[in-house]
Amino acid sequence: MGLVVTIVGLIGCCGATNESTSLLLSYFICLLLLVLLQSGLAITIFVFQEELENQITDSAKEKFALYAEPNSLAIATEPIDFVQKELQCCGLSKGPLDWSDQKYYRFATYWIKTRSKDVPDSCCERLKVSMNCGKGLAVKEPSEDAVYTKGCQAALIDYFKGNLNVIGALTIVLVGVQLVGLCGSFYLRMFLLRTPVSY
Repeated sequence: MGLVVTIVGLIGCCGATNESTSLLLSYFICLLLLVLLQSGLAITIFVFQEELENQITDSAKEKFALYAEPNSLAIATEPIDFVQKELQCCGLSKGPLDWSDQKYYRFATYWIKTRSKDVPDSCCERLKVSMNCGKGLAVKEPSEDAVYTKGCQAALIDYFKGNLNVIGALTIVLVGVQLVGLCGSFYLRMFLLRTPVSY
């Protein structure tokens, strides 16, 4: 994408410095296509926001199902620990209680079989993190100062929605700047077409 923008910018620069109406027209068309593409992408992201939430939830369920299994350290355990620490959440939807719920569909099956009364250490509050700090906290309503009580499903969705809003705002600003460039190139081309060439 950066290369395309650079090439389009060079076309516009060459068109302006050489007073070439054909290069300015090419710049205008390329910039118009970029604006339409970016606008379409932004609209698509906002229209399919619910689909994105469903994909986040499905992916999280898959990862949580594999948590702590001997062969899934890099695939599930480390990413879940990272998410729980960074987003300050625990479990998927019910918080720490998820880690003991045997009825929950395919949630951390191996973990529940081996440590059904504990939550992972990554659920512990930052100041309370120590080896086995989550011991026994999956079977009772924990205090908020011991472990994170918010489920990671809601935390992940909030995180992505927040980032989508930033992306949307940046896209609006970028499209605004490009529209100024479109108007400028159109005006310059029209000016050059009306001005007689003198050698």
